[in-house]
This record gives sequence, structure tokens and C-alpha cells, in this order.
Amino acid sequence: MNPEFQRNLWLEASPRRIAWAAVVLVMIYGATALVARESLGGPLPAMAGVGGFVFVICGLLWGSRAAGGAVLGEIADRTWDFQRLSALTPWSMTWGKLLGASSLAWVCALTGVFLMAGLMLVEGQPGALWMLAFLIALALFLQAICLAAALIGVRKARAEGRVARAGGVFWGLILGLFLLSAVAGSSGFQRGAGLSGLSSFLYARGDITWWGQVFPAIAFRTVATLAFAGWGLASAWRLMRLELQMKNLPVVWPAFLIFLAVFLGGFAYSPGAVAAPLLVGALAVALAAYAGAFAEPADRVRLRQFGASAAKGDLARALPLTPSAIAPFLLAVILVVAAFVVGGAGSAFSQGPDPAQAAALLAFVLRDLGVITLFRFGPRPQRGDFGAIVALALLYGVGAIVGAVISPGTGQALFVPMSTAPWASLASGLAQAAIAWALAWRRIKAPEVR
Repeated sequence: MNPEFQRNLWLEASPRRIAWAAVVLVMIYGATALVARESLGGPLPAMAGVGGFVFVICGLLWGSRAAGGAVLGEIADRTWDFQRLSALTPWSMTWGKLLGASSLAWVCALTGVFLMAGLMLVEGQPGALWMLAFLIALALFLQAICLAAALIGVRKARAEGRVARAGGVFWGLILGLFLLSAVAGSSGFQRGAGLSGLSSFLYARGDITWWGQVFPAIAFRTVATLAFAGWGLASAWRLMRLELQMKNLPVVWPAFLIFLAVFLGGFAYSPGAVAAPLLVGALAVALAAYAGAFAEPADRVRLRQFGASAAKGDLARALPLTPSAIAPFLLAVILVVAAFVVGGAGSAFSQGPDPAQAAALLAFVLRDLGVITLFRFGPRPQRGDFGAIVALALLYGVGAIVGAVISPGTGQALFVPMSTAPWASLASGLAQAAIAWALAWRRIKAPEVR
């Protein structure tokens, strides 16, 4: 047995803790059965409903918190450095912590799954197994994402000279998801066009149309969630490799970006309209550039080594040092150019995202990445993320107000990518990006001050 899994299993799912969890669950389900014993359908529907609530609390919330805290708890106990020196492989360390730390949560959550499965089998509900598989895949996805987020927090804290704490990591994850959703729904991102397929994926009933093919909604949702759970586990494994002082080639992250573009672009596809899925994929991938920029630790030495190796053409050394924001930005540019080529010069894109605005948006994304780099490599990197967020909010908010005063159309497009004047937005975004990156590069080359 994996020693890390066995160690976490004894810590989290010891016989005493399992016994106490069993007592609590018996009390919950027993009280539910007593209250609903005289109902028309018997106590099973009520117990299955409570089982669903138990699964959400234990499998989704408790399990995710336990998976994310597996590494942060080791840091708090000052045992993480000793584990990094062990002979365990990154894969053994990853799944041992992921499943071992959440083992007791899974034991409790699976009781709810069994009750829901029993009700579905008794009532003969179609797609019952698919629904249960979807819930388990969703729990695995959230737990893998929380473990990866904890590892990202550890890397950033080490680079910034501080200690990673559970509260900061989880609040940062929640704030990051909120900010990304707010950016995705803005007018610059064409009001969520890049993530428009997620509503169909989450709420569709009956069938889902993807790349012109019709699939049962519950089966498609389950398989897609399993795929995202696999990507989440792969990201945790790659981050664990970095923690164990191993190098990663930039393969998994670009592969995930391509998968994301293909997945979301399939919802916008219609026969004869190829430009729309290309632009949807470009917008989604551009959004991932922000996540990569904030998740990357502010390491001057690493960036200088990357710049020097890339300038010499030494790809073998430069590729493992490539910043995470480069791949999504380059892929977004390729997809936008492909949309222009496929659409043709004389086509009027009356449906779907506007390619000219998407090109202007990429210029502003390049500007934003420079602003993020400028603040994160400042004299106080601990406050770099907050400073970058405030700076971007001021640039878009105050800039849009100033532009509207100058000219409601073209003037506003100088500060925000607008469909009314996309070429003005493109020129302004590129000019601002040049200034932002010139200032950021000066900070990167400056000697680090402690």
C-alpha cells in the first residue's frame, strides 16, 4: 500500500473516528426515518434527500477542505520539508494525500450515495447511474482543484517569503473564481461569450448539442466532469513534482488549454460557422491567461533564466521555465487569427463573438499581464496581487469614465475593448501594453530587495 495513503488513512479514518461518524450518521438517518415513517412513499425518499445533503456537506465541502489542507497541515506542523526529502514519487504523494486526507469524508458521503441509488433503483428512474457517477466525479474534481490550489499557495508563499496558510489559500481561491467570473461577464469579453457553453453544460435537460452531435445531457455531463477531474488531478501531480524539485515540460498546461478551447467551442458550433467556436475558444483561453499570471510565483531569478535561455535559443532550458501566462495568450492569438482567416475578409459576423473586438481584447489582455507583472514584482510581493487587482480596476473603471467624457464611442474604446471602435481599442491596447511591459521588465531586472 502507498505509505502516504496509509499514513493519512490512519490519521483521518481511524477506527475511533469512523465509529463516531457512524453514530452521527445513524442518528441523522434514524431521525429522518422516524419523522417520515408515515409518509405516502415511506421513509426512503426522505432518507435519500437527507443522503443528498450529507453528500454535499461531506463529499463536496468537507472532502475539498480536507484535500486542500493535506499539504497546508503539514506546513503548519513543520513536517512538509521532511516529506519532500522522502523517496515517494510525486504520483504516490499526490493520490496518497488526495484520497487519504479525504477518506473519512468519502466514507460519510458514500452513505448518501447508496441511499440515493436505492431510491432511484426502486423508482426506476432513467439515468440513475449516470447521476450518481456525476456526483462522484464532481467531488473528485473539487478535491483535486483544492489540492492544486494549496500547492499553488505554497509555491507563491515560498517565493514571497511568507508562510502559506489555509485561510489565505481558500479565500484566495474563492476571490479568484469570483474575479474570473466577473471578468468573463464583462463587455470586453463580450459578456461571457467564451463561457456561454457552461450554462448548457450545467443546466441542460434531455439532450446536449456539441460540435453538431446530439448527446444525452446526463451522460455528457458525467463524462465531461470526469475529464475535468482528470485534468485537476494532473495539475496537482505536476505541482507536486515542482514541490519535489523536479522539472516539468510545458505539455500538460497547453494540452488542457486546447481541450478547454475545443470543449467550449463545441457549444457554439453550427454547420457552416466555424469562426464562432474559434472565437469562443480564444476568449476562454484568454481568460485562463489571467489565472496563470496570478498563480505563477513572483520569482525574478526564474524569469531572468527564461529570458536569457529564450534569447539564446536554448529551448531545452527555456521550456521548463516558461511562465504559465504565455501559452494561453499565444493560443488565443492563434485562434483569433484563424477566425479571421476562416471567416474571410468580407464576412459579416452577425452571429457570435466579433473577431475584431476579440483581437482588441487580446491587446488589452497583453496590457493586463504587464500590469500584473509590474505589481507582483514590486518591492512588496506579498501585496502584489491586491495592487494588481486595484490597478486593473482603476484602469478599466476610471479609464472608461474618462473615455466616455472625451467621446462616448471612440474615446471610451481607448480604455476598454469596444465593438463600436475595435481598431482604436487594438491600437490603444498595444500602446499601453508596450508601456506596461517596459516598466515591468525594469522591475524584473532590478536587484531583489529584502
